[in-house]
Amino acid sequence: MAQYSHLPIYNRAYSILREFHIRVPKFAKQYKYTLGGKLIELSIKIIELIIRANGEREGGQRTEMIERLCLHIEILIIQLRIANELKQLGGQKPYLYLSELVIDLSKQAEGWRKYTPQNAKAESLGSEG
Repeated sequence: MAQYSHLPIYNRAYSILREFHIRVPKFAKQYKYTLGGKLIELSIKIIELIIRANGEREGGQRTEMIERLCLHIEILIIQLRIANELKQLGGQKPYLYLSELVIDLSKQAEGWRKYTPQNAKAESLGSEG
């Protein structure tokens, strides 16, 4: 298994998961186990996909995992926005902080997708034509 704890994308995802573990217990009861649980579940899945993609050496499999990672991050952004609109994050400042973390994670995932061997090859073929 490849090492992953040194990866900035892993560390960012871990920070997000930690923040949700701190904040979700403060959610209202009606949202704690549904919306809050989903935020934590998505964060764990994102970390799992980062670990799997990092350990995968086959280009096609790795690309598929990174695509799934990007999709899960987009869903996390939507869930985070819903939590803010339902006033479960404790104000605008925590929402902006969490949004900044998730957007940074998204940028790192997009960069990872761009530089996977299969995608890099496809982009270079497209730019030659």
